Amino acid sequence: MLFRQAEREDVPFVASLVFDTDPSHFRRAFGRKAHKFVSELILLNNPLNIRHITVCEFREQPVAIYALYSMKEMKQLASLKPNYRDFLTSLSRFRLLMEVRTLRKAMKMSVSSNQSYLGIISVERGFRNMGFARMVFSYLLATCQEIVLDVSKSNGRALSIYTRYGFKPEMRLPRDYPVKDSIRLKSTRKTAG
Repeated sequence: MLFRQAEREDVPFVASLVFDTDPSHFRRAFGRKAHKFVSELILLNNPLNIRHITVCEFREQPVAIYALYSMKEMKQLASLKPNYRDFLTSLSRFRLLMEVRTLRKAMKMSVSSNQSYLGIISVERGFRNMGFARMVFSYLLATCQEIVLDVSKSNGRALSIYTRYGFKPEMRLPRDYPVKDSIRLKSTRKTAG
């Protein structure tokens, strides 16, 4: 599997996978034009920008994406200040600003210096149940000391997938943990060295 930074021509693929991670959230946030606004969202200067997304290819075919952040990157992204004038032209643009603010807030959550924060991971629907998630997790677990992520308590499918890859609930949540309906999971695999 090849792992590469997302590029502008990947926007339709990346946006569809980002939307797929939580369609009801994006529909609530953006209404009927949710797909269009997710595409715009990943082009804005925010934590979910394509510069922070890795595309996973198998035989030159994009099959998955992920966004992984270090503590330093999270601090930098949390301090980004959007140009508010760009968002005040319509209600939809204002909703986009609210999503950017939510993403910045997520970047303020605490991780330790030996942890990486997995902000998103998604496999294209046509490639699910074919072992691609296992390949991505194997790669991430081999290259990171410890991975933390947040998931909705009601997302049973995601919880079972993460559990299968060795993630366990974090016993002590950071004081600044803002998401009430989610839990933090961390990888339990110990790395050598």
